[in-house]
Amino acid sequence: MKRTAFLLISLLIFLTACDKDISTQPQPVGIPEINIVPPQMLPAAPQYEPPPTEPYMTVPQSAPVTKIEVTKTDFFPKEIRVNKGDKVRLQLTAIDADHTFVLNAFRINEELQRGEDVLIEFTADKTGAFSFITDKPGDLAQGKLYVR
Repeated sequence: MKRTAFLLISLLIFLTACDKDISTQPQPVGIPEINIVPPQMLPAAPQYEPPPTEPYMTVPQSAPVTKIEVTKTDFFPKEIRVNKGDKVRLQLTAIDADHTFVLNAFRINEELQRGEDVLIEFTADKTGAFSFITDKPGDLAQGKLYVR
């Protein structure tokens, strides 16, 4: 009898527990609405118009500048080719130390400070192959100027 009462009470407790609404499933969450805007056409790119110039205006032609890097052992570039009568413009830059640039045929002897640009201008008034050097003790740099 005790056993029957125990089973009856256990069954009653079980049925009472099963009667409760225990929901373990997650509740649906609302997704925010996203408004998609159709792409808009971009305006046309502005067209570049150069400033107006006078039709008779001429731009002065200047001689091109040849850039030369100078080191104790070399010139970069080491050969320069020009025509007789050309105005020659050399922009020399001493890379590793102070140097003296010498082009005897055109009486050029110019001190170069390391890291500074020096502009040398002259007219190539004679034809031939002319050597230029750096004239400091221990310098070995040599180059050629060809005038045709």
